[in-house]
Amino acid sequence: MRWRLPYLLIPVLVFLTVVEMKQARAQAPAVGRILSIQGDVAVRRASQVQWETAKPEQEVREGDGVRTGSGARCDILTVDESQIKLNENTILILKGVAPSPRLRPGEIAPAAPAEPPASIYHVPQGEIWLRNKREKFRFELETPAVTATIRGTELSIQVGPDGTTRVILLEGSLCLVNIYGEICLRPGEQGFILPGQAPTKKVLVQPADAVQWSLYYPGIFSFRDLPLTPQPGQTRAPSGPPALAVLIQEGEAAYDQGRLREARQAAEAALRQQPDNGRALTLLGWIALQENEPEAGRSYLAQVRQTDEMAIIGLALARYRMGEVMGAFEAMQAAHRLPPNSSLVAMTGFFALLAGRVDQARGALDNAVRQYPSAVLPRAVLAQIHLVQNNKDAARRGAAAALSANPRSPLTLLTMGLVQMSFFQPTEAANYFDQAIAADPRFVDAYVYLARIWLGSDYLNRAQNAIDRALHLAPQDGTVLSLAGFIRLAFRDYEGARKYFEQAIKANPRLGEPHLGLAICHFRYRRFDQGLEEMLTATLLEPRVAQYQNELGKALYQTRSFDRALEVWDYAKTLDPEDPTPHFYKGIALSDLNRPGEAIWEIDESIAKNDNTALFRARQSLDRDLAVRNYDLAKSYDQLGLKEWAFSRAITAVKNDPYNSSAHLFLSKAYTIFTPENIFQFAYGVEDLYFRLLSPANQNTFLSVQNDNYTPMFEMPYARFLATTNIGAWRERNFIQEYNLTGYGGRPGLGVWVTGNYLDDQGFRDRNSGVRKYYPIVFLKWDPTVKTSFQGTFEYLDGNIGDQSFLNDYSYKNDPVFRQRQRGRWYDLGLVHRFSPQATFLAYYTYQRWDFWHTFWSMPPEQWFYRSDYWHHDFQVQQNLVLGKHNLLGGLDYYHGRNYVAQTYSWEGIALPDYTFNFRNPERSFTFYLFDFWRLHPKVLLELGIIQDFAKLSRDGFPDNIKRNQFNPIFGLNWYLTPRHTLRLSVQRHMMTHAGWGAFPLIPTETAGTPWMHIVSAGTDIRKAGLVWEAHWDPRTFTVFQMDLSRFSRPGFDAANQMEWQTWKTYRASLFLNRILANALGLTMGLVGQRVVPQQDFTYAVFTYGVPFTAFTELRTLLGLNFLHRRGWQAGLRTTFLQQWLKDRADNTFALVDLRLGREFPNKRGLVSLEINNLFNRHFFYALEPTFSQDLVPARRILFKLAFYY
Repeated sequence: MRWRLPYLLIPVLVFLTVVEMKQARAQAPAVGRILSIQGDVAVRRASQVQWETAKPEQEVREGDGVRTGSGARCDILTVDESQIKLNENTILILKGVAPSPRLRPGEIAPAAPAEPPASIYHVPQGEIWLRNKREKFRFELETPAVTATIRGTELSIQVGPDGTTRVILLEGSLCLVNIYGEICLRPGEQGFILPGQAPTKKVLVQPADAVQWSLYYPGIFSFRDLPLTPQPGQTRAPSGPPALAVLIQEGEAAYDQGRLREARQAAEAALRQQPDNGRALTLLGWIALQENEPEAGRSYLAQVRQTDEMAIIGLALARYRMGEVMGAFEAMQAAHRLPPNSSLVAMTGFFALLAGRVDQARGALDNAVRQYPSAVLPRAVLAQIHLVQNNKDAARRGAAAALSANPRSPLTLLTMGLVQMSFFQPTEAANYFDQAIAADPRFVDAYVYLARIWLGSDYLNRAQNAIDRALHLAPQDGTVLSLAGFIRLAFRDYEGARKYFEQAIKANPRLGEPHLGLAICHFRYRRFDQGLEEMLTATLLEPRVAQYQNELGKALYQTRSFDRALEVWDYAKTLDPEDPTPHFYKGIALSDLNRPGEAIWEIDESIAKNDNTALFRARQSLDRDLAVRNYDLAKSYDQLGLKEWAFSRAITAVKNDPYNSSAHLFLSKAYTIFTPENIFQFAYGVEDLYFRLLSPANQNTFLSVQNDNYTPMFEMPYARFLATTNIGAWRERNFIQEYNLTGYGGRPGLGVWVTGNYLDDQGFRDRNSGVRKYYPIVFLKWDPTVKTSFQGTFEYLDGNIGDQSFLNDYSYKNDPVFRQRQRGRWYDLGLVHRFSPQATFLAYYTYQRWDFWHTFWSMPPEQWFYRSDYWHHDFQVQQNLVLGKHNLLGGLDYYHGRNYVAQTYSWEGIALPDYTFNFRNPERSFTFYLFDFWRLHPKVLLELGIIQDFAKLSRDGFPDNIKRNQFNPIFGLNWYLTPRHTLRLSVQRHMMTHAGWGAFPLIPTETAGTPWMHIVSAGTDIRKAGLVWEAHWDPRTFTVFQMDLSRFSRPGFDAANQMEWQTWKTYRASLFLNRILANALGLTMGLVGQRVVPQQDFTYAVFTYGVPFTAFTELRTLLGLNFLHRRGWQAGLRTTFLQQWLKDRADNTFALVDLRLGREFPNKRGLVSLEINNLFNRHFFYALEPTFSQDLVPARRILFKLAFYY
């Protein structure tokens, strides 16, 4: 028995070894995933011989092999971010795969600076398409004849049975090496290697043609284009005896007319008389196919013994609808024994196309077009092939020819709609889809594409209705389920969307679109690794869809893979050169990455390709892009100081779409261009309020306030905190300190911004010119539904200010005693409801209260106190309505307030009645208005407006009210002479009915490029006429020439309490040049001249001081340079030379230099800067128009800033 013991242990040891190997195998990490399978696909495990049938979503590990059979294909995504497609009869071995940190949970980060290991793929035979654009990553492809060393590329490799290798490089860099030599390929070149010979290469005229097999071709057709009633040239099976023939004919006729119930009854009646009647079985099979029951259809059609062409086509369709693509292709081979006709030849090409045999398909379809010139089916399918291959002009010609041959063909109508979509003509496309549905009410694809149009146009209810109809007709169709998911995404129903996407993937694993939707869902919950993996899956399954590449670029940017994101957007441009989206996204990224010159070029290009709409992206996108709609488009222009350029773009965007929040944000940020820079801060406030009301609520709603981080590209939870300190001094003596804490962020449907600020600025004068104040602000934005939005604000200010009169006069001796204590509170609430993209209602309410205490002197026995309390309510309603070429804006503004003024002058505590008063003057105004932005011609936009104002106003210190009633006509002409030159003319009249800060009237702030909202007293009559010529000479150069005439008439009271008018005119002309000198350097040059002429010399009041106002002339020249390096270094230089011709003054000619230096911390974690205004400490007097604010300081100011961002 002793000798038997070792032998008994052998099977035990073998068993334990096998178990250990399996456990080790189970613990080995997966290096890839088989995403989709077509036909016979098998996997061979490492160190094994047998091949096992592969399954969708199956994981593969290092050393595994994947094999495709005849007509088979599969898609693989590996952890090094390689996207791989295997053509038929191919073997791929994953010898080594180096994981990307971006696809590891918790490790989403830019690629490490160290050289990563190489992945190694072995291709013994067949053909693969591979794309890997990961920066700083290398991998190798081995064939029997050569080794390809690759960095970030897209390529195709074909390996023949004898090892002959052809490598076609589409993007990136690649070198081919064997023992006989080495060559490196450029994009568009083909390498050719025979075993035992050195590599050679040649240039291909159309390299993309070599990978057409890798594209996804949707199987779109209409049952109405395949009638069952026998057509000329068809050879149909016999219908049976005469009695049966009548039933068959009635059933087929009813089927062709869409009366499926009658058709079914006729077929069943025929089968009761002849159970094996082939025509009746065929009819029932096609009815089952229309009713989305492919299994039943296949069962009926398989029973047909004498098959004809419709039985064969029907059986192929049934197998295709069941996911058997190669089975459908093989089923069509039975058609070769039948006499050819147009339908048979066209459908043979159709199924060859679905099987990936593109050349064979095109050959069959071209043959059908030649043999049957009047046939529409082959022309329509060929047009769809051209669309998938991005040959849009050829597609349009083919669709037009098919439509001419049969204008009532559902497939032809849908194909022409797809062509219109490709040319960004959604209205025309929707019209064709509607006609296709009318021609075939059961045309599922027509409902799907119509829903896409409505989704891209923000008609969400229409989109939902269209997709509901498609879901009713085809509840298991992957395309239908996928679009249903995107529509739920548009409603911010992420859980519902996810369920639809998962069902779509299960129904059709070859679709890329549902993976795109899942990726957006993952980013919504900050699951970046899963989101990126799904995005890579989408672009693997459908690699040449520009929209998917655009979204992949966003995903890469979100995961801080900046360089690769830029490359992907460049690739998307080649797929659809007319799409503005990749330019828009790339412009955002480049601006964030401190590359402003390039960013401006990209944004300008997106503008040119999207009709100057402010959100310069495709309007047919599946994603509503609510996150980037809150991006500050003026940011890159401002980084180089090119603010006139930004203003030109912004006003065009607002006029083209007056209710576009992005356009109003653009314009609000651009309003800092004017000189004096702050005279239009009231207009800025209006545009900023428009943005806050109209913008979508998410984490980016208030990002533009600071512009301190990389732009989040998807809606998601997000928070950002900032701490800022400003320390400085006037003339190196008077101290300045400012501290700020800010937090902002949000989630989909909610945006929040909270800040607290403290300022202590002693001013440039020797005594009592400082200001000390603190103010918290809270902004809240909430979207309870996708159609309804609320905006709320609370602001509080508490300040103590000295005598800041006449800051424009350095030599003025201010009052050493005067103090003003101020306290202000703002509350506002806004509502926006979108009935449709063409009709939006807006309501806004604000309450504001100010309390002022003035002390002029308080030295016993004299005391003089002045108190002014002011409060108001403002109600505004507005309706926007788009009617054809007219964009109408109408509304009402009701303003009500009271100005409480009390003055006390006492001697030894006894109030003197002649100097003491207490007025409680009410203020009230009504404004009715209607504006029309009329697109008279593609190159001409008119602005027509009428405003009727009724106002009762008060003046501090006077007991009576001023009553005004004024009608204001407005006319503007915007003439886009060429794509580079614009001429604008305007004539307008306005009355400032309420001028308090925070009480912003929601009406257009400018007409044809001429702003009118100056900071002037309430009741001022403003009349303006303006001319503007804007010229974009080249991508680097912009100029604007402007002339305007302004007349201001301000009502008030004289010393005798009699009403008087203070009137003056301003004649102004300016010429500005904006130039991008280098990617990081911008130049601004300007010349401004103006003549200010009062109707008669008068004195206007500043507090209690009277200021004489006389005519003067001014000439100002500006020179500015702004520098921003991609590493964060920044600098600015601004010089101003100003001369005023004034009576009895000689200190009003001066030159000023402002300097700025700074550095943004890496990864946008903070900022340090030094700013010096009036570098050489010039002292001067600068004449101003009444109530206009000062923009030039007559003393040196040094300010050091330190900010930290978290």
